[in-house]
Parts: sequence; C-alpha cells; structure tokens
Amino acid sequence: MYCAIYISIIKEGVYLMAWQMYFTFFTFFLVIILLSSGKFRIATVAMMAAIILEASGILTFKETWSGLTNSSVVLMASMFLVAHGLSKTSLISKLSRSMIKPGSSDTKIMFGFFIMIFLLTCFTNGTTTLTILIPLIITVCKENDRPVSKFMQSCAIIAQVWAGLIPLGGNAGGYNMINQVITELGGTGEFTFFTQMIAKLPIGIAVAAGAVFVNHRFAPTIDADYTAQSREEKKVNLTEKQEKITIIIFVLTILGLVFMSLTGGDNVVPPLIGALAMVLFGIIGPKEIPNHMGLTVIMIQVGMLPLATALAKTGGDKVIGNIVNTLLGGSDNKYFVLFVFFAVTSVLTQFMSNSAVNNIFRPIAVITAITNGWSATALVLAVLIGSNRPVNICTTRKMP
Repeated sequence: MYCAIYISIIKEGVYLMAWQMYFTFFTFFLVIILLSSGKFRIATVAMMAAIILEASGILTFKETWSGLTNSSVVLMASMFLVAHGLSKTSLISKLSRSMIKPGSSDTKIMFGFFIMIFLLTCFTNGTTTLTILIPLIITVCKENDRPVSKFMQSCAIIAQVWAGLIPLGGNAGGYNMINQVITELGGTGEFTFFTQMIAKLPIGIAVAAGAVFVNHRFAPTIDADYTAQSREEKKVNLTEKQEKITIIIFVLTILGLVFMSLTGGDNVVPPLIGALAMVLFGIIGPKEIPNHMGLTVIMIQVGMLPLATALAKTGGDKVIGNIVNTLLGGSDNKYFVLFVFFAVTSVLTQFMSNSAVNNIFRPIAVITAITNGWSATALVLAVLIGSNRPVNICTTRKMP
C-alpha cells in the first residue's frame, strides 16, 4: 500500500515537472517570437516572461525577482547617473573644436570623430552616441565644406562596435549579470570587469582603423542641406565650476571602480558615491534620477534572468543542450561550435535588433557549453560579439 502511494507521488511529481518544463519552453519560444517580430520593446518582453513564470507557479517570488537584489543592478543604475552628469557638460563639444581645425583633411576629421565616439560610448549606447554626435558632425562638415555623407556611415559603424567596449558606464556591472545567468544554469561564471573589453578590443581597433583611414575614401559625396539637417546642440546649464566638479567626480568614480575590480573590493561603492556627489553638487536634479538610471537596461537584465532559472529548475536546459548538440551533428569540436554561434548571431543581427539576438542566444550558448563540459565564457563572448557586428547587409530593418 505504501509502495503504491509512493509510486503515485513520484508519478505526480514527474508529471508536474514535465508540465513545468513544457510551459517554460512555451514561455521561452514566446519570448523568441516576440523579440524576433521587432514590434515589442525588449524590456517589456523580458518583464512579461518573468511575470508569466511567477504567475504559473514555476518560480517563487524570490526566484523571480532575485535579480533586483543583485549588486550589478545598483552598480549599473549608479553609473548611468554618473554618465548622465558628464553628458551635461560641454566636454565633447569643446574637444571636437580643439581636435578638428578648419581645413583638416578627411582622415583627421574622421579621427577626431573617432575620439569623440570613443569617449561617448564609454558610458552610452551606440544610438545615444550618434544622437549626441550628429549635430557636431554636421557643424564640423559645414565649417570644413565637406559632405556629411563622407563621415556618417563610418561614425555609425564605429559607434556600433565600440558601444560598451570600455566598461566605464552603465555596462560596468554587466559582467555580474552574465555570471549570474551562467550560475543559474549550473555553470561557473568566469567573466571579470575586463573580459569583454579584452575580447572585443582587437575587433574594435581594426574596425576603427578601417573607418578612419579607408572607409570614408569610398563613401559617396552627396550635397546636403545643412540648414534642414542641423539641430541645436544640447544647451549646457552647468556653471564652469560645476563642469570641473563633474569631470573630477567622473574620473574619480572610474578610478575607484577599476581599483575595486583589481583588488577584489566592493565595486558598487565608487559609483554610488559618484552618483550621490552628482546630486549633492546640483549637477543632477532629483527629478532627473528616475529617467536617467538605465531602467530599461535593468528591466531587461532582471526580466531575462528568471527564464534561465526556470530552464535550470525544470530540466529544460538539458533538453535544449541535447537538441543543440543534435543540430550541430554531435560535434565536440568547441571551435566549430564557437564559429556556428558567431556566424548565426552575425547574420540574424542584420535582420533583428542586436539586443534581441543577444538575449535569445546567450542562454542557449551557456546551456550548450555546460552540456559539453566547457567553460561558458567563450560561447557567450561569441554571441556578444556576433550580435554586435556592424551593418554589412542592407535589410529592411537596417535601412536608414
């Protein structure tokens, strides 16, 4: 009798686990479909997935929202605020005028744009960088009697590749989130503060060199109506003293962040102090904080993490790992698998947003690596780099 009851309980447990795994797969595929459609914001889809998994009972409240208590969330929010404070200064505008003199050659002009992009992408994404830079590009081209068409594409490519390459802005805590996803799926998170930078830097340098010295030479010369295109540069309301204080706060925050990362200290402290200082010195107003703390990025990270937790909890990660291995022909050649992930994400990012491709394939890459007993670092880097390749194909989603 007791054996029958015991067997019945086991069967019910198996059925429950199977149902939970299938429902997790349904949620995962729903996320893929919605992200692939391009009609929904990634943050919205991520939070929807988290809510579905909690409402279905697959995850507890603590399991679903554990990402909110992660130190990387605080680090990212603080760094976004520090970066916003720096963006209010006239540093970039002054730098452009000091580096690009009237009568400069196209190569010198392009190099000046690269330096500005390099600084901006340290703490903003590619789109924001171009939004800030476009008025400056138009102004410089007008002063030098050069067509904007000679430089715009090259600047867009550099901004795309260098965005987040140097971990000084809101992306500074991104490696912690990646490690948490790997850990949730049963692996060992080995990403450090400099991992992504070391992997991406050779590509970034090569692309920048091509854009600065070669690409603009072959760009078309199209006469533009500067009056129609130009927009007023962002008005700076900071006093000269506040600008100096802002730059000092930013530099000290970065130095503190790097020092803590190298010594194993609490790397959340410098950004927190920096963000607080920005507010105390009146550089950032209290009302600006909610709109400039990177809530969209944080929601994506926090919302996608429960999906990894659910896959590991229900055993879905092992099923996906076996399916991927079957699709790859059972190959145990890690270099071949690495190439496949890089190639697939590189192609898909021409048709889908970079972030969507990254968030879809990152957990799959982790699962594949763990299933084969490999470190997940290389495959995750392949996805990160592949999904952030510059535009190579003019598709309907990538056309200007």
